[in-house]
Amino acid sequence: MRQKAEKFSAGVVALFSVVMLCVGSARAQVDTGSIVGTVADPSGAVVPGATVTVINTGTAYTLTATTNSTGTYQFTPIRIGTYTVQVQATGFATNKRSDIDVHVQQEVVVDVILQPGTVTQVVEVTGGLLCSRWKEGQSAKSLRPSR
Repeated sequence: MRQKAEKFSAGVVALFSVVMLCVGSARAQVDTGSIVGTVADPSGAVVPGATVTVINTGTAYTLTATTNSTGTYQFTPIRIGTYTVQVQATGFATNKRSDIDVHVQQEVVVDVILQPGTVTQVVEVTGGLLCSRWKEGQSAKSLRPSR
């Protein structure tokens, strides 16, 4: 009888552990997405070492990253919301993209072409997303600038 009780207790503990793992991972996925992209110059050459800043326009929460050797960057996971993405690099005008909406489990691609210039110049693009990739089997969706 004692052996059955020990097996039952072990089963209950194992089941509880699995449930807690599922609940914890589901909770982490509820309100996050990501912003990723590549920074390049007008010729298509990637720009490593560019400073990319994302700002949640609803909360003013700010994150900064640097593009890697392939010119790519990523902010993941980030809270859902509306963001501004600003990119700066030596020898280029600052590029600023506004009104970038991040939804649950959405990977928003914000590729940036930096124009030659000084960092005091700002190129601002509002609502100019080209592509949005969804995770977990959802298909890609094109977004058009609002008018």
